[in-house]
Amino acid sequence: MTRQTTAPRSSPRLAQPLSRRLCHLALLGLAAAACGPTLAQDKYPSKVIKVIVPFPAGTAPDVMARFWGERLGKALGQGVVVDNKPGASTIVGTQQFVASPADGYTFLYTASGTVAINPYVYKKLPYQTSDLVPVIQTLSIPLVISVAASSPYKTLGDLIKDAKEHPNQLSYASYGVATAPHVSMAYFANSANITLNHVPYKDGGLNDIVGGQVGTAFSPIADVLQFIRTGRVRALAVSSRQRLESLPQVPTVAETFPGFEGDSWHGVFALKGTPQAVIDQVSSISQKIVASDEYRKYLASMGLVPIGGSPETFATVLQADSKRWMAVVKNNNISLD
Repeated sequence: MTRQTTAPRSSPRLAQPLSRRLCHLALLGLAAAACGPTLAQDKYPSKVIKVIVPFPAGTAPDVMARFWGERLGKALGQGVVVDNKPGASTIVGTQQFVASPADGYTFLYTASGTVAINPYVYKKLPYQTSDLVPVIQTLSIPLVISVAASSPYKTLGDLIKDAKEHPNQLSYASYGVATAPHVSMAYFANSANITLNHVPYKDGGLNDIVGGQVGTAFSPIADVLQFIRTGRVRALAVSSRQRLESLPQVPTVAETFPGFEGDSWHGVFALKGTPQAVIDQVSSISQKIVASDEYRKYLASMGLVPIGGSPETFATVLQADSKRWMAVVKNNNISLD
């Protein structure tokens, strides 16, 4: 008798888990494929970062923004491009900045006037200072009260004495109404209780100081340092709290008027709404850049002072500066409207 045999069939109980496992693995694969691009997009930065500089190419803010931006880009492994948007006392570039997406791919590199002077000399601005989130104060720009080498003023006291004896006869140059040299000299005149004659220049007027056509100026140190070193002008005082390494023999204005401080500065801002993680990352890298020997040596050649610090520290500086310059603008009726 022949026994009929049949091929064994797999149990439904065994087949079902296998099929489920295969489906589960397939779903995992699909999930991974779907999540992969999203995770990659979330990694910052995934595209070029733009830095808006509201000053012309070749000016100090532009040069320093490029120096900082190049090193930021290397640290982040991504390109950083500087976009110069000068005009209307930095308003043009700042307006474009606040119109940008708050996604961490656009920053503003500017000077103190944008946030500490403009809000008080213009009745209306296309931006609010609250739109600008401090990231880092990169440097300080001391100003120097200087006169021609042939000037009879040997000290700041000499200048003050003559200005009191001849009110509104001593003229001073600046880069224009409401610029840092203008408001700083107005602040000094208020402190000394003297009246001076303001003469605005597009180029700051240093050549006319050397020639004696203008009596004095409160000039940014990067502009006047070589004039001092070559003996064409005499430095009488500096605006910083302490004496400068680049001009150790020159007293501060504060040595005559305690509490005086009139430095300008550069800083980096993010737009309100930018992810805090991005601000923290850029701030951390920037602090390392500012603390580097390379950066400090570069600034020292121009008499500039590296600052650095946290966004919170920068915010404190902004608050103090705004309070100071608001009072100076009001006391001297300075306006650009």
